[in-house]
Amino acid sequence: MTLRFLRAVVTGLLLAACVVIAPAAANAAAPTRVMALGDSITGSPGCWRALLWKHLQDTGHTDVDFVGSLPAPGCGFTYDGENEGHGGYLATNIARDNQLPGWLSSARPDVVLMHLGTNDVWNNIPANTILSAYSTLLGQMRASNPAIKLVVAQIIPMNPSNCSACAQRVVDLNAAIPGWARANSTAASPITVVDQWTGFSTAADTTDGVHPNTTTGIQKIESRWYPAVVAALGAEPPAAVGLHVEGAKVVEGNGTPFVMRGVNHAHVWYQSQTRAFADIKSFGANTVRVVLGSGQRWGPTPAAEVGSVIGLCKQSKLICVLEVHDTTGYGEQSGAATLDQAASYWISVASALKGQENYVVINLGNEPFGNNAQASATWASATSSAISRLRGAGLQHLLMADAPMWGQDWGNIMRDNAASVLNADPQRNTVFSIHMYGVYNTADKVNAYFDSFKSAGLPLVVGEFGHNHSDGDPDEDTILAQAQARGLGYLGWSWSGNSSDVAYLDMVNSFDPASLTPWGQRILNGANGIRQTSKEATIYGGSPGDTQPPSTPGTPTASGVTSTGLTLNWAASTDNVGVTGYDVLRAVGSGSFTQVGSTATTSFADSGLTPSTTYRYQVRAKDAAGNVSASSGIASATTGAGGGTGTCKVGYSGQNWGGGNGFTASIAITNTGTSAINGWTLAFSYANGQSVTLPGWGATFAQSGAAVTATNLTWNGALAPNASTTIGFNGTFSGSNPAPSTFTLNGSTCTTA
Repeated sequence: MTLRFLRAVVTGLLLAACVVIAPAAANAAAPTRVMALGDSITGSPGCWRALLWKHLQDTGHTDVDFVGSLPAPGCGFTYDGENEGHGGYLATNIARDNQLPGWLSSARPDVVLMHLGTNDVWNNIPANTILSAYSTLLGQMRASNPAIKLVVAQIIPMNPSNCSACAQRVVDLNAAIPGWARANSTAASPITVVDQWTGFSTAADTTDGVHPNTTTGIQKIESRWYPAVVAALGAEPPAAVGLHVEGAKVVEGNGTPFVMRGVNHAHVWYQSQTRAFADIKSFGANTVRVVLGSGQRWGPTPAAEVGSVIGLCKQSKLICVLEVHDTTGYGEQSGAATLDQAASYWISVASALKGQENYVVINLGNEPFGNNAQASATWASATSSAISRLRGAGLQHLLMADAPMWGQDWGNIMRDNAASVLNADPQRNTVFSIHMYGVYNTADKVNAYFDSFKSAGLPLVVGEFGHNHSDGDPDEDTILAQAQARGLGYLGWSWSGNSSDVAYLDMVNSFDPASLTPWGQRILNGANGIRQTSKEATIYGGSPGDTQPPSTPGTPTASGVTSTGLTLNWAASTDNVGVTGYDVLRAVGSGSFTQVGSTATTSFADSGLTPSTTYRYQVRAKDAAGNVSASSGIASATTGAGGGTGTCKVGYSGQNWGGGNGFTASIAITNTGTSAINGWTLAFSYANGQSVTLPGWGATFAQSGAAVTATNLTWNGALAPNASTTIGFNGTFSGSNPAPSTFTLNGSTCTTA
């Protein structure tokens, strides 16, 4: 949680890199021979090849021999860099001049990586002509080795200053490559396509609109090649241990889906508050995200203390997400640590982490970049590198990667590069974490981000969010409701101990679980909150139970609309076990939806509405296991003009303090009607300049001039006929302190007691 929110163009260019991989030699000791085939993007300096070689070595793939007639250019460290990356060469010319057979004969590759066609595009050669050259080259590869495997790239984008049409030509070529590969792939000699185009920026990742730079470009290229090369080598990723990713879901070691429902706890700053773990669990949480320090700004938290924290999590049957906070805002925040430094810390405490894969998630680093665009642009390469280091050190845990830009990813860097980072993890066991504060202040923005990960089939959790923030007002109702409907995990910020300027994000006052704040009441006890939706991990004995949600209910229809009420009806949902009820959500005008009631039937009467007001409604079904369906379509209705005295009674008393100008107001609200009130706002005005001291109790108070409003909390929003609730506040006055003369509830005038 935070408080804020060229290399000169070479004549002719590159050869498209294709990967061709032949079966391993009969002699198991013989290394697999890999040829990188391409133009200057592959050959000079082509340092993505150096990174690829090192990545393979670091992850145990040591029996690999890079081959080719060209030597290894300097890339800052010694590596096996022989290649066939010929600057300025065209795929069509290589095929025309019959150059490949000689290279194949000398190198005898088992694997060919082909990124070829950039110079052809630059020379305005049509895509179908380039693909014809690919077919010629493929035939020559198979003549050299009938069982050769080809890994062919959809080439990186290009935008050179002297070729405005090149960008679209690359798009046209890349669009045709998958179809060509499918048509020419065989069981004996398969072709794999690697997408080097998506997420690669000519502005951020090249030196001249064409050649990859060394800060981000070569890292992105390497991260796409690596998993394809590993697969071509015939190596299977290590078997999942403990918590892990399956598709877009997080599951436990036994395959049971696990949806995080939890709280952030600032352990590194409040190390004595160890009872917080049990207190968090008492509200039904199944996860706690624990703040640690790597030593650059806080801590370091030593291995022994990490072990104690894990013990506290296990004692309270909580999954333990451990995060390093020192990385917060790197590139903008002075003194912030790099992800590489965070990786070094995790490796230094590996002794406390290994063997805890069923219980522990390693969150690489909190909000690892600020709003510095140049620094944030390195998120994918820095995250991939950190993951590689942890895997190389034998840490097999589920990893969590926070978004850049103070965790909010407002530039969509994580969104656009998450796939490449997941592919760079040899275990494909990384979940992505978005922090939702002021950037996500509307339902549209929340849903758009969630939809992008759903469409990409990538795992996502909301690692932090709140109900308010200095950079804007997050739409916490949508975050909670959509996370529940979509099966996404969430971890609210934070249990207690925030600094005074963001103390509103404390869930409890002074670490006291008996003293909930409005935010704590909302996330812990409210609709779609932790107590309502959390399921304990089966590793602690929790039951896997029913994980299938009901079908989506029909769109409700409104009938019997009056000035203060209406009735909703909708078509029933179905479920594999059985629907137990429906939640009804309401929005005033174009506002956000909030839950206003529940019913066991397909009908709901809503009362206490404001006259001449438009309301929108949705419903969602739930079953006995707590699974919740997607929300229905939206119904809209406008109440009549109405008027007159409503079915409510208000008792007001104001007790002046002795010897001062303060007072305590107590207000009793009674439903004197025959229908339940589901959600209410009380309004009144002071006649003598009295002022309410916020926040008050029993309601959310607001004051504008003389006018005061009080809106129900989650726990007292429903008032059955003859039911009452009492609210109150402290205030100040000058002179006399008369009681308000008139009260309205949801726009209707109440009698006074």
